[in-house]
Amino acid sequence: MRHYVVPDLPPIRQRSNHDKPDIASAVSMQTNSKCLVDTMTDTKASVVVTGVSSGIGEGIARHCVEQGYRVFGSVRKDADADKLRESLGEAFVPLLFDVRDRPAIEESVQLVSDALNGESLAGLINNAGLALFGPMECLDADVFEEIFAVNVIGTRNITAAFLPLLRPSQNRTAAKRASGSGKIVNISSLSGILNTPMNGAYCVSKHAMESLGEIFRRELKPDGIGVHSIRSGPVQSEIWKKNIEHDQQYDNFHYQLMSDNAQAIMRSAMDDAIPASTIAHLALDIIEGRKRKLSYEVGRGAIASVVLSSWIPTRLADWLIVRAMTKPLKSG
Repeated sequence: MRHYVVPDLPPIRQRSNHDKPDIASAVSMQTNSKCLVDTMTDTKASVVVTGVSSGIGEGIARHCVEQGYRVFGSVRKDADADKLRESLGEAFVPLLFDVRDRPAIEESVQLVSDALNGESLAGLINNAGLALFGPMECLDADVFEEIFAVNVIGTRNITAAFLPLLRPSQNRTAAKRASGSGKIVNISSLSGILNTPMNGAYCVSKHAMESLGEIFRRELKPDGIGVHSIRSGPVQSEIWKKNIEHDQQYDNFHYQLMSDNAQAIMRSAMDDAIPASTIAHLALDIIEGRKRKLSYEVGRGAIASVVLSSWIPTRLADWLIVRAMTKPLKSG
């Protein structure tokens, strides 16, 4: 039975006092970021966005910069940081960390705190995430855990670390204090409300992300920090392309028809995928208070996902979903 490994996801190394190359790299990146921070003078406010190397995250970072914000954006590679600094200019400050790496996150929190100089963040946008295709029975256990480590534990790591910077600061101007605390926007998915076969790891992690956001929202309500969720259908991004383009076959014949149908559905869905800019505009509208709902379902399949997950009996939803996933494929 084949197992599928999430691409481009290096394991987190345990840091030690002898791990000098990583320390030197971190110091270099932090120094460069501080230099960029020192040049910022005329911006509306500051936001932190995770996973900005491409797709939705890059779209959010770009839109926020275009609207006058200073964006602290997380990437995992120096090359991505350099590319975005060149593309977005001085209003973009790269943060070099993996959302599973708590020491690196703490370094970035300190960098952002120093740059804010007593001000508060206007928003935190949790975008970093991974997707994995395949039947639950056949998924590699270590890969399944990594999906959770990034999509759930990583979101919790980031949110907990940056929360102190979202609370109102006494050093803020009266006008800024009047606008209240910062907001948290979780880039979730329709998979966070509807479970579909062959997409189990992603569905489970996004359901957990929805629960995490709801808990944070209720715990942070006394502080005035809003927590919102954007549940999108297919978006023009890299997260599904590798799964779609990779010819995934299973030795376990029980799942072959479902696998083939799932691939066909994903290819069709990507043809109608919404641009990342749609998510970017919605995220900033939430942060600026123009959109006030706790959650938004957007993109292809939004209405169907709400209907199947909430409006009809579960057994009927089971039948409809399984029927769609096991129908004979059209030849040609």
